[in-house]
Amino acid sequence: MKMENTITIQQTQRISLEILHTIASICEENGFRYYLFYGTLIGAVRHHGYIPWDDDVDIMMPRPDYDQLLNYLYKNISKFPNLKVFNHDVNPKYPYMITRISDDRYRIVMANEKTYGMGVFIDIYPFDGLGNTEKEALQYGLKGDRLSSICYQATRDHFAIETTTSPLRKMVKFPFYLFSKAIGKDRLQDKLEKLARLKPYDDNKYVGCVVWLSGGEKDIFPREWFDEYIEVPFEEYTFRIPRMYDKILKHIYGDYMKLPPENERVGHHDYQVYKK
Repeated sequence: MKMENTITIQQTQRISLEILHTIASICEENGFRYYLFYGTLIGAVRHHGYIPWDDDVDIMMPRPDYDQLLNYLYKNISKFPNLKVFNHDVNPKYPYMITRISDDRYRIVMANEKTYGMGVFIDIYPFDGLGNTEKEALQYGLKGDRLSSICYQATRDHFAIETTTSPLRKMVKFPFYLFSKAIGKDRLQDKLEKLARLKPYDDNKYVGCVVWLSGGEKDIFPREWFDEYIEVPFEEYTFRIPRMYDKILKHIYGDYMKLPPENERVGHHDYQVYKK
């Protein structure tokens, strides 16, 4: 029996970096807006590359550009050997509403998820309009968050407490899990898809990822924060980040330049990577 080779976090970073470079190059060539985001944005600003313990790559794209990128990839994916698009439109087993671009020379085994062919990947978060007032944006965004939370439970392979710490949340989590399974992933994803496209990105003062707004107010941003970009070094490449990156990162994380305690310097995905 042929043994699979386990991939380290440093090797995973190198693989995902090349995926990012490919996707960023496509965006640059076609005029699609994209920006490094979340932990990848912190890495760019604080480390000029990966946060040493980070285990994935995050970028955000306004919905119109996100759709254009996907259309381009659907038509031209054969030009990029080993890359594969994962979202709920092309893979019925895929559990999320964001897109992942995967290198299929590798295999990822996720905790508490059925396998669906994923390799080393990068995350692409589509940003939609949320409204023109803070109140409207929060109400609309939290509606998306509730739906995506139910959808997440519907995609779990089995019930698990996972990262839940609140005694009350622990008590209601199993009924919540059963409720989500009764509705089903496909119906919930359809609802999220319709909700996400109700408010055009460029017509709203506030924006965010409606289908993954787990941070509540921290995941709601003035659109103007993404109107301009700068290019910064990230490992050996250069990528786009929002010119207002400092406001964005403080809004999400507070003092993002301060390193977390050593016991928190771990990746936030629970998976193992193998080379096929």
